[in-house]
Amino acid sequence: MSMRPTFMGFEASKSALFASQKGLDIVGHNLANMSTEGYTRQRVDQVSVDTYAFKNRKADSSKNHLGMGTDVNGVQQVRDERMDTAFRNSYSDTSYYGRSSDMLSEIENILSEIDPGVDGYGYGLSYGIKEMYNSLQVLSKNVNLEANAVIFADSVKNICTVLNRTATTLSEAREAYKQDFKTEVDDVNSIMEDISSLNKRITDIISGAGYTEQYGPNELLDKRNMLLDELSAFGKVDVVHQDDGSVKVSLNGHECIKGERYDTVILQENGDNGIAVRWKSNSEDATAGNGILKAASEIINGRGVNASSDSDTTVRGFNYYMDKLDTFAEKLADVLNNTLPVKADAMGNPVSFDDNEGKYISYKKLVGATVNDGGFAYVNTDRKVTAANIAVSDDLARDATYILTDKKSSDNQYFLNLIGKLTDEELDFTNGNEPFKGTFQDFITDFSAKIGGDVKFAQSKVEACEQYSDELQNNRESITGVSESEETVSMLTYNRAFQAAAKMMTTMDELLDIIINQVGALG
Repeated sequence: MSMRPTFMGFEASKSALFASQKGLDIVGHNLANMSTEGYTRQRVDQVSVDTYAFKNRKADSSKNHLGMGTDVNGVQQVRDERMDTAFRNSYSDTSYYGRSSDMLSEIENILSEIDPGVDGYGYGLSYGIKEMYNSLQVLSKNVNLEANAVIFADSVKNICTVLNRTATTLSEAREAYKQDFKTEVDDVNSIMEDISSLNKRITDIISGAGYTEQYGPNELLDKRNMLLDELSAFGKVDVVHQDDGSVKVSLNGHECIKGERYDTVILQENGDNGIAVRWKSNSEDATAGNGILKAASEIINGRGVNASSDSDTTVRGFNYYMDKLDTFAEKLADVLNNTLPVKADAMGNPVSFDDNEGKYISYKKLVGATVNDGGFAYVNTDRKVTAANIAVSDDLARDATYILTDKKSSDNQYFLNLIGKLTDEELDFTNGNEPFKGTFQDFITDFSAKIGGDVKFAQSKVEACEQYSDELQNNRESITGVSESEETVSMLTYNRAFQAAAKMMTTMDELLDIIINQVGALG
């Protein structure tokens, strides 16, 4: 066995000192960033120096090089890609139901006007129906009293106002969400641009500064991971790590980032007042997965079972509940306009059938649709009525006694008929492909139950998804986050290793002193 190099022990101890010093540096770095958002705990990867690289030409002497010390491969992030994937998928679901819940809750708040109320007396529409019923009850007892006619006319005007206000507020909320959605689409594009930019920076650094895919520029990796988490709120994100340190990213099944190249999403407004979110590169739908993009487009375009246009979705959203309001307004107009006949017989009693012409006579039109023609507004009783345009007819607005029967008559039958239609009679409410039969109050109750059920379902899903996402985030934090107790243990370990390596060098120095100054010396 040939003799090992004299200073080999010093080299081994020196490598231990350097490794311990780097370990202490990283511990300090971790503790300094314990509260830094998105920071990933780092660790020093040490390996034993490979002794088999040392051979001479005569014989294998690698055993003589045993104990050459340690080496630092690099500083690595403590991160689990599978945990990242699980969290991002869950966060996408949470964001989808969260946005759906927020928008549906907004609709519910607006439609609180139609809620029948705890006591059944209700607010808004429900109250308006009861107000008309009460005024008709009084009017039916004296069909020719002008004061009673005025009270009833006011009740008709009030319910029209409630419908107008509710429809306007619902439409304004929809437009506000469309504007917010434009900002969110810009945010998606900005995030993808930033990720592609970081891809380039990371790739350039790895190729030029001796980094590897495993030991990369950790602070830049943290920034990119935070952006990937943000992107997952807008849809399902799939991430594939490349050998050059970059990532290939797909959003809702579409490859949107590869290296420094990225695609963008475009928000389009269609001719049917709907919106569409598409990829710029191929015009394909960008909402096919999950997340905010899908939720917002579904609720904004949601027409439920009546979906027919390219923009419509089968989710019950703004359009669905606006259609329900229009159905209510249309049926109310039908009842008010087709119950009180215009014609009276010789005694002044109203008749519902014209013996001379052999057909039903015309009825007094109490409501119609507001029309604005060149700045001149009037009510057209022949035009289709919606919740947004319903208004009392010009005849009723000018003179409330328009509804009264001939002053010679005391017949209240037609007012009783109107009371029955407004309260007890089951009517057919046609809302596209969704039929409903019942009273006005039944329709209002069904209306309220649907939006309440939609909100409750979305909120329950949000709570479940948030709980799961929080659990995944806590699990991820237990891996990637900085633990003060763990770092303290590492600090003590590296400190003792440093002290031991220093003591080893002192010992080696003492041995060399004996060899150099004392071996062979005369006594």
